[in-house]
Amino acid sequence: MTLEVKIYKKLKEFDLHVDFCVEDLVVGLMGHSGSGKSMILKCIAGIMTPDEGRIVLDDQVLFDSSQKINLIPQKRNVGYLFQNYALFDNMNVYQNIETGLKAHNISKKETKEKINQMLKTFQLEGLEKRYPRQLSGGQKQRVALARLLTYQPNVILLDEPFSALDSDLKGQLQDELISILAQYKQPTIFVSHDRKEVKKICQKIYKINKGEFEK
Repeated sequence: MTLEVKIYKKLKEFDLHVDFCVEDLVVGLMGHSGSGKSMILKCIAGIMTPDEGRIVLDDQVLFDSSQKINLIPQKRNVGYLFQNYALFDNMNVYQNIETGLKAHNISKKETKEKINQMLKTFQLEGLEKRYPRQLSGGQKQRVALARLLTYQPNVILLDEPFSALDSDLKGQLQDELISILAQYKQPTIFVSHDRKEVKKICQKIYKINKGEFEK
């Protein structure tokens, strides 16, 4: 599976103008805060709209300004992990993971099987009835990743997923993420300003500065 991104968007501080391709590997976007990294992810996910350009996933056009195509986020099948994990405070672990399957018409039996598999994969067994306020930072991240991956998105977008964690926990979760992404083998974009982190996780790296890739 291949994701092609060629977009232009005028921002307040600078113009975002990038052209790149992601195949079945983990691509890192590295740059200072405010350099345009997160905006690229939001454009791919359909949360923000580029002024011009084209975003294509294999044969599916997600966005094309010339053809006036702009699929809504729900139709893009893109998994987006936000910095704060965006868990639902009024839902327990099981229910949070379940929300990733609600838009897909699958049976209750299959839903339960998928969730139980994710609980096992992310070492969350026994925490099903806990709420986000009762979880550690690492557990919250595991829940967010489980929710994201349970419906098997075609593209995985990770926006500074380790920024809120302490160094000891960060190393452990980085190793777990590398193992998990190796199993899924989908186009993945990993955003961070941490050079060491990006080199550890990503097979290809783009450095971005004021909306453009450095050569």
